[in-house]
Amino acid sequence: MNARTDNWRLLVLIYLYGVVSAASLTKAIPLQEHVIGLPGAGPGSFALFVSLMAVLPALLGTLSGAIIDRIGARPALIISALVGAAANALYLFSNSISGFMVIRLLEGAVPLCAYAAAPALMIAVSAPQRRSAAMSLWSTYTPVGTSLGLLISATSASSEHWRSAYALHGAVFVIMALLGLFLPRTRPTPPGARSSTLALLASREGIEPLRLALTFGVLIFLGLGVSVVYPGYLSQLHDMSLARASSILAGANLTMILGSMLSGVLLTRGMTTSALFLALTVVGSISGIGSFAPWPWLGANLATLLLWQVCTGAAMAICASLLPRVVTPAHRAAAAGLLSQTGAILTFITPPVWVPAVAGQWIVPALIIVAGWILAAVLLPRPASTPAAAPARG
Repeated sequence: MNARTDNWRLLVLIYLYGVVSAASLTKAIPLQEHVIGLPGAGPGSFALFVSLMAVLPALLGTLSGAIIDRIGARPALIISALVGAAANALYLFSNSISGFMVIRLLEGAVPLCAYAAAPALMIAVSAPQRRSAAMSLWSTYTPVGTSLGLLISATSASSEHWRSAYALHGAVFVIMALLGLFLPRTRPTPPGARSSTLALLASREGIEPLRLALTFGVLIFLGLGVSVVYPGYLSQLHDMSLARASSILAGANLTMILGSMLSGVLLTRGMTTSALFLALTVVGSISGIGSFAPWPWLGANLATLLLWQVCTGAAMAICASLLPRVVTPAHRAAAAGLLSQTGAILTFITPPVWVPAVAGQWIVPALIIVAGWILAAVLLPRPASTPAAAPARG
């Protein structure tokens, strides 16, 4: 086996930590009726339950990048897997909404570690000419992880054994913890180095990473919002079960990978990121409106949803490809932590905003999508050149 193949195997392994972590967020969606049925649950319990996983990343994301720079990405990814396994085990024994809320809060340590450590490690172990491809791969962790979470739960959502979804996901985390032993050890940043996210933002270099983080956060707000509410919306609009609607969304999410690949092809052939993102803004807005339009035909909703997912996947790939271009190697984990924290803050507010939005007229979520695309296009950084290369560090 040549070194090139081995390197891609390592990149895929690192990428899987993002996928399995992202599944934690959407795994709850098909189980909505069971969560609401827990003792002590109220009308707004489900939206709060989904959001609570983002509290730790939202509060500690800035700190996580600095810590990962110190201890290295390998132990951080192993810790994320162990926390994921423990959280899923605790869900099996909790019988109240308050218990679920506490576990969900602690479960936030999974993305807190994984989302900052994984992209930094992928950049560190990939050759300079392969970093854009590696980041394009990383950009697909959200749709793949979202689909994985929906599928894990959809199979048991209609059964009295609905908690088996937590057992299955916990077993996957155990496997990821063991696979973490095969990850490379990387050199921590020296104690005297200013590598924290706050130091990054305080420097001249901080403006472009901040714009990138805000763009990423807006896309998370749109993508997660659709994932949270669309199964319920589709099931009511076309009179189908929530499990079936969740399975449909899980399949549709995977088309984001096609968007990521399309983005890579177009950028490789000379299309600028600004021009491509502008096109995605137009098509994404139109398809987003079509996704929520009350068509009498299921096929019309699905066709526009698939186009929306392609556009979102392409936009996420652009953001990921810009990460190594807007920050120097010394600030990789710090910048990744900034993206993680921004995404977490938007993740926390997304369900409370989207759930009531869909309860009213369909035009409300459609307008949210259009406004979000326009804001993302305005915020997108436009780096003039790639930061100077330096020896890779974890």
